[in-house]
Amino acid sequence: MPNNLTPLNISELLNGNSHYSIPIYQRNYAWGEKEITQLIQDISDYAEKNSNKDYYIGTLVVYERKDEVKNLIYETIDGQQRLTTLTILLSTLKNNKSKLNFTNDISWFKLNLAFDSRIKSTETLQNVYDGYVSNHNFNTEIKSAYEDCLKILERVIKDKKNLTIQQFCDYLFQKVLILRVPVPADTDLNHYFEIMNSRGEQLEKHEVLKAKLLEIISTNDAETKTFNQVWEACSNMEKYVQYGFTVPERNQIFGNNDWNKLEIKSFDDLTAKLNNNQISDNQKLSAFDILKGQKTFQNKNEQDNENPDRFNSVINFPNFLLHVLRVQLKTDIPLDDKRLLDTFEDTLKNETDKANFVKTFAFNLLKCKFLFDNYVIKREFLNGTDNWSLKRLKWYNGNKVSYVNSFGVDELNDDANNKTILMLLAMFHVSTPTLVYKHWLNATLKYSFENFGQMESDKYTTYLKTLAKSFLFDRFLANSPKDYFEIIYTNLGITKNTEDDLDISKLDQGTSVENFVFNYLDFLLWQDQNDDNFKFTFRSSVEHYYPQNPLEGLEPLGQTNVDKFGNLCLISNNTNSRLWNLPPDGKKSYFLNTNTYESLKQKIMLREPKWTLTDIEKHGNEMTNKLIGK
Repeated sequence: MPNNLTPLNISELLNGNSHYSIPIYQRNYAWGEKEITQLIQDISDYAEKNSNKDYYIGTLVVYERKDEVKNLIYETIDGQQRLTTLTILLSTLKNNKSKLNFTNDISWFKLNLAFDSRIKSTETLQNVYDGYVSNHNFNTEIKSAYEDCLKILERVIKDKKNLTIQQFCDYLFQKVLILRVPVPADTDLNHYFEIMNSRGEQLEKHEVLKAKLLEIISTNDAETKTFNQVWEACSNMEKYVQYGFTVPERNQIFGNNDWNKLEIKSFDDLTAKLNNNQISDNQKLSAFDILKGQKTFQNKNEQDNENPDRFNSVINFPNFLLHVLRVQLKTDIPLDDKRLLDTFEDTLKNETDKANFVKTFAFNLLKCKFLFDNYVIKREFLNGTDNWSLKRLKWYNGNKVSYVNSFGVDELNDDANNKTILMLLAMFHVSTPTLVYKHWLNATLKYSFENFGQMESDKYTTYLKTLAKSFLFDRFLANSPKDYFEIIYTNLGITKNTEDDLDISKLDQGTSVENFVFNYLDFLLWQDQNDDNFKFTFRSSVEHYYPQNPLEGLEPLGQTNVDKFGNLCLISNNTNSRLWNLPPDGKKSYFLNTNTYESLKQKIMLREPKWTLTDIEKHGNEMTNKLIGK
């Protein structure tokens, strides 16, 4: 059998001329909002900037299997998550042409993918291709991906200044390519999987960037050493930055017997403090040595009482580097870590004093990491519990170090605003799981950077509340949405739109309503109720309390009515999969029996003795008024 490599554009891949199967030995479909957003974002970026060039999105490794009915089936060995997502994305486009407002021909798209021995997954894929999920026995991940695709498409295209949905579709269908790679007929598939699973790790982009920046200041050994120490201390996002330095260095940098103040004023100041002793020859490593992966400078952490698994960051280090760069430059650079090297290269081209830029960036990196540790939430694992935390490091006599709430004198005297700030940050974070959309985080870093040394809980609380309202008024409900950079850097988080500038009908869009809207409403309700049992979690499924497809005996209300805001709440995918077509009484019984609820809006809905169209409209009006501040 010839081992031909076949590049296929999406219209050739999914036109029905070839048939693909996902074998039972593959894991089931597992992509979520984060991965789907990244795929659509990547395609739209290339469509906007390189519309005449092909974009390869990867390989599809297949085994050619003979079939009596279909003659030949391509058993998918590698690339099944991407292939399934493309099928779901095309189904979304096919079934929402009027809603997305495009006229591109998509009649060629035929469902040509099935799961071996997974009837539920195959049936769900057929249902989303047909435009509905009517069978209760559906695959939760595929159904959620179908709902997510529509929201993500609307969000991404709205963000593009030079790309329409028609242009996106043209590019997707014709210019996005995947390389189909058949393995030889006699391939030992088990051995093939072993090879794939033991692939060596490539050098990370941020490691390459580090080497490039070090090269610029490589003639100065002291500065090179300082830069490296800062980079290494900041790169571990799971640990507070103080633990990246020795105890004597902590006393110099973060305050003697304090460790919670940033005492240095510049990169040169830091270099002077860290380089009291002459650098030994074995510490001198070139950027090339670093790029090869050799150990740079000895880690001299003499005292590290922190459990390394205690905290979990809301962001990774490559993305954090871009946030720092945006704060430093105050320009609208992309927050996409896949473009990390290109973004820094473009920046350096415009810098006349590159060495000064590198040193300034290193100092700002340390400063932002210190601020991030103190004023941005983390996930904290402690004593068998897992909660959001907003804490700072506190030093006590006798070299004892512990963590206390960021705002407050000590463990027993906390500022009341600390909990409110924590809830606001958690609300922002769970609303945008995809890193490229964490504009709220850039706003908090910018605010704390500009208010360094003067962070007051009441002013920080006011800023976050104002920012949240601006996201709602100027972005999500606006007739003419503003972009995030304008909201944060031009308008300084201050709401510009009034109620007259809002399109309230955006609330009555069923599963297309943005998660932020529900989470922000839950925060407003939490402020009133101060419900200590409520915590923000990653809920991404919009539930219709009165079901779209009710069980026999329950009268359908029609799509327009069930899609109204009063009938919607945000819950987890797993819960929605269990309850999706139960009547309101059945859903109420489930939550009352389990003594749980997932949304404060939902909690209010559960209190109603019955749930009719009148109740839906009444609740919708009340919640809308709460959102817009009536």
